[in-house]
Amino acid sequence: MNKVDQLLLGTLRLVHRWQFGFKLRLHTAEQGRLAYLKSTPHKERPTLVFLHGLGASKDQWGTAVMSMARDYECVLVDLPGHGESLYEPFSDFGPQSLMSALEGFLETVVKGPFVLIGSSLGGCVAGLYAAKYPQRVSHLILLSPAGLGMKSLGPILQARLQRGQTGFGYRTVREMQRFWGLVYKRPPKVRSRWAQAMAASGKSRFNAVQRITNDFRREGLDVLLERLPSIVSSTLVIWGRHDQVFLHGTLDVMLEDLPNARGLIIEDSGHAAYLERGREVTAAITEFISTTH
Repeated sequence: MNKVDQLLLGTLRLVHRWQFGFKLRLHTAEQGRLAYLKSTPHKERPTLVFLHGLGASKDQWGTAVMSMARDYECVLVDLPGHGESLYEPFSDFGPQSLMSALEGFLETVVKGPFVLIGSSLGGCVAGLYAAKYPQRVSHLILLSPAGLGMKSLGPILQARLQRGQTGFGYRTVREMQRFWGLVYKRPPKVRSRWAQAMAASGKSRFNAVQRITNDFRREGLDVLLERLPSIVSSTLVIWGRHDQVFLHGTLDVMLEDLPNARGLIIEDSGHAAYLERGREVTAAITEFISTTH
């Protein structure tokens, strides 16, 4: 990625961090360094911890989610292998390994029970953490989580995986547009120069995304499914009606196995409902946190 692309995207990140009161912080562990954004604490309100999806980062939650920092202390984490987090080249990036990497971080950075929110890959990691540390997670919000088996995958993604391909990552503007067609109900329209910068950023992350996908497959695509009965935290599962990555019908399967959960379908949205229908998603999260124990 050239310097102009870096400047464009870097400036946008800084503007959003400033707008919502986030500061970049680093947590160093034996295996590497975790980067995260943290907002100002709010007395008598829980801390919200956000785990992003595959190939995304702490800065890609969108303005609706980031605006929750006005009412809650928010911690937005770059998972190992993503964003500004740096980990040893030999590290494993499957969801169970990602969860293990977060254990010490969460113990150090977040005091007391907290609200854990994860999207896609981050949803799988969040579910694994909640199953292992029920006393730490007061509320769990899963946004179209991964790790629920081959049957949960949409037909396009299933076909690509069966051919040994991946449905994630992009290196060119055309590949990015094809990927957006999979993730969004209505893909965003961006100007040519911005599209080129975003595609260049995707190219710089492409190999890492493929490695993480392979590590996930090695751990098992159903890694979260068997842990669902162990998740006793108050849980909200949110799914986009038109999700082509993970089928929204999987929600019913989850609710049968989760001891203390409710589900919500967001209309007119795809896999990234928190971006397409951000206000609806954040309103649902806020209502859930304030009315359940």
